[in-house]
Amino acid sequence: MRHLDLSLLRTFVAICDESSFAKAALKVHKSQPAISQQMGRLESELQVSLFIKRGRQKQLTAAGIRLAEYARRLLALHDELWATLHDQELSGPVRIGAPADIADTVLPNILQRFARANPRLSMAIHVGRSPDLMDMLFAGELDLTISTRAVAGHPHLVLRSSPVVWIAASDYQFEPSEPLSLVLADEPSIFRRIALEALDQSQREYTESYVAPNLAGIKAAVRAGLGITARSIELVTPEFRVLGERQGLPSLPDINFYLYLRDDNPSEAASKLYQLLASQVGGASPSIDGS
Repeated sequence: MRHLDLSLLRTFVAICDESSFAKAALKVHKSQPAISQQMGRLESELQVSLFIKRGRQKQLTAAGIRLAEYARRLLALHDELWATLHDQELSGPVRIGAPADIADTVLPNILQRFARANPRLSMAIHVGRSPDLMDMLFAGELDLTISTRAVAGHPHLVLRSSPVVWIAASDYQFEPSEPLSLVLADEPSIFRRIALEALDQSQREYTESYVAPNLAGIKAAVRAGLGITARSIELVTPEFRVLGERQGLPSLPDINFYLYLRDDNPSEAASKLYQLLASQVGGASPSIDGS
């Protein structure tokens, strides 16, 4: 029977998380030659190549991407078991920010396991717009946040990738020959930018019929038939319907929801929750600095 060395897996996950052998070495308290040797041992044990050289960087192979997903799950389960056996439940508050799209649909499911393993932990959920949530994270007012904003150089992973679609009320009377009536968020809004760029590129006429400062206002306006909007698929419920190419509307790109961890001394609970979510989504980095 073959056995995997969890210490090798932990180093491998650190490399994926940090996108760098050098930074991973600091994280696991080993020298860079030592972790390079560990990766050689891991590849030898598995009899597969985990990294491939692309210019000055290394990328995960297909086997490396698969291993990253399973390694995160194995380590999370190992750490959860250890904490349970040794009564190391985390306590204290964790402050989490999330856009309304995600707070209502995705967040409850991904927090369930963590809350079950740590019943003494309290979690405060702050629902808001992505730019505001990022400002709160940088100000130290949040421990973790989900955001549509991509910020380089800050600990993060792609929590979810969702299609962006045109959404109208279920009984909305769409008139293909008329300029589109749009319901949009005010600035700054990535969904606003996505919608207007797609319409400008397709040279489709439109009017901004309603501008709202939050998702509740957008949903109310769309529900009232004031126009259509562009949002992630999570917004679609039976009271809404999706419009698309059949109605002559341009296609829209997918959007990423990123999970960010504060980088100035995050609490143990926040760090553990971040690691757990990383294990659930398999957030492996596509490019890794080999230096």
